[in-house]
Amino acid sequence: MSKVKISIKARQHVRDLLTNYNELKSEMQELRESIMHPHRESDQNVGGGKSSLPIFEVEEKAIKLATNEQISFRAKALVVIDGVLSRSSDEAQQIIELKYFAKEPLSWVAISTKIEGYSEDGCRKIERKIVDRIAEQLGW
Repeated sequence: MSKVKISIKARQHVRDLLTNYNELKSEMQELRESIMHPHRESDQNVGGGKSSLPIFEVEEKAIKLATNEQISFRAKALVVIDGVLSRSSDEAQQIIELKYFAKEPLSWVAISTKIEGYSEDGCRKIERKIVDRIAEQLGW
């Protein structure tokens, strides 16, 4: 199996996704909500009937959810990130959590002091392997 070369831009994009992981989840949920429950003007038509049947609204919402590129991309990115992390060592997961998911992300020096037996360079190498796996699985 040949090793795919991951570009610097792809790595940076994955690092941006990791940095914004929680926001991605929130944005995806908000997009879903906006499609499922769009803002509607109140109907001033007293006594008039509805022109569309509810079944068509449900189908329309399902189609919008399935075809929305923003939702699809976010969902794929989150699934890939979660999958790569779940198959990674506890130390690798901890490195990613401390670098990207903490309220106050730590420096490489601080991370290496928290993870026993790993140098700053060792932590960086592990992070890069995780980032490369994510990029590879996203097709970058």
